[in-house]
Amino acid sequence: MQKTMLMAALSATLAMAAATVQAQDPMPPKPAPPPPATPAPPAAPMSWSALDANGNGTLDAGEAARMESLAKVFPAADADANGELSQDEYKAWLAANGNGKAKPAAGG
Repeated sequence: MQKTMLMAALSATLAMAAATVQAQDPMPPKPAPPPPATPAPPAAPMSWSALDANGNGTLDAGEAARMESLAKVFPAADADANGELSQDEYKAWLAANGNGKAKPAAGG
């Protein structure tokens, strides 16, 4: 009889242990990956007057540097090579090169 009770107790213990092991998840789930970064919206075009920090009506290389596309063409667009770009010089450069992408918005 003791043998039967011992076997029953052992069977119950093993059954509980098996149930516990099955109830446990061997590996916790991986956390969800972060959402992809949203690219920054393109910068709004700046007006000539917004670029013209000193308000003299022309842009020097430092003022033009605030707009990468304008800074790239500055030496070529500065027709008289005086280190300052007038609106007329810039408009002439755009007309000659057919590229309106670098054009600062008009106005002041």
